[in-house]
Amino acid sequence: MVAVAGIALWAFLLRGDDPARAWRSLLVNFLFFSSLSAGLVVWPALVRTCNGKWQLGVERYASAAIAFALPSLVALALLWAGSGAWAPWYRVNFHQGVWLDNAFLFGRDLAALLFFWGWAAFHLARRRQGRGKRSGAILLVVYSLVFSLLGFDLVMALDPHFRSNLAGGYFFMSGLYIGISGWALIACLKGGAKPRQLHDLGNLVLAFSMMTTYLMYAHLLPFWYENLPPEIRFLVPRMHNESWSPVSVVLLCTVYFGPLVLLIPARFKENRWTLGAVALLVVAGMWLERWWLVAPTFDVQARLGLSELSLALGCTGLLGLGMLVSPRHLPEETPGGDKP
Repeated sequence: MVAVAGIALWAFLLRGDDPARAWRSLLVNFLFFSSLSAGLVVWPALVRTCNGKWQLGVERYASAAIAFALPSLVALALLWAGSGAWAPWYRVNFHQGVWLDNAFLFGRDLAALLFFWGWAAFHLARRRQGRGKRSGAILLVVYSLVFSLLGFDLVMALDPHFRSNLAGGYFFMSGLYIGISGWALIACLKGGAKPRQLHDLGNLVLAFSMMTTYLMYAHLLPFWYENLPPEIRFLVPRMHNESWSPVSVVLLCTVYFGPLVLLIPARFKENRWTLGAVALLVVAGMWLERWWLVAPTFDVQARLGLSELSLALGCTGLLGLGMLVSPRHLPEETPGGDKP
């Protein structure tokens, strides 16, 4: 019911006075929930590739996010269908030439995302057979390439005059940050994780908060030492606009520096209530961060309302329902090693 209500409200707003904003809200939620679900699926493969065993017992919590594969693909197809209403490169010739051709851009993104979800499903099938170490390692590479491409195409290219070599790397690394925070939150909610497992999850949330913060800081450096127009176009509306700068401060205090302050004590990482609260703060903050990546490019006012939140509610319902159903199709977690 939550999913249906949220999506129905968004569809109603799509026919209102500002359809472009409704389409951009679909983009924001596609970027967030695809990053969350993909990050959740990738993390157990990442741990196993590093020969980790601590995740046994909580791995299925993360792998269940494969259920969002179809909604993710449908959302990207809808964005393509409605691109004439919101995409700045639609029927416009920019200096990137064919690279920003609308059909080529969405065609490659949809093909890449389809390949990622297909490989993720193949990897989970291998895991059901007691295998999956090689397929898991390949999944990590596929994830980094596909979500780097999405970062370049659907975040950086929103302003075709903005250039950043870090846009793709920041997008896929911050997706892993969303994924590990989501995994920690689910493990805390389920209540079956041991204190040592919670401690490891908390350490990873802390580590990836620092990595994500570093990559965002690297975007800020050119503002001071070069001040070149193509590089600071991303920074100026977010840091110097009186409507958006408070959002930047909120993000700085929550998703960038929040875990560094709140998760330093070991007892906070081992307690499901404190870790769960921090993980929830990060997940909610990273949804705000995805909105912050998109909206200031088009709107000088920070408008957060039903257009954005209705679809967030709908996607949360879809992901939650899928994760309740999909565990029955996932591999059993056993302490034995993987076959190649």
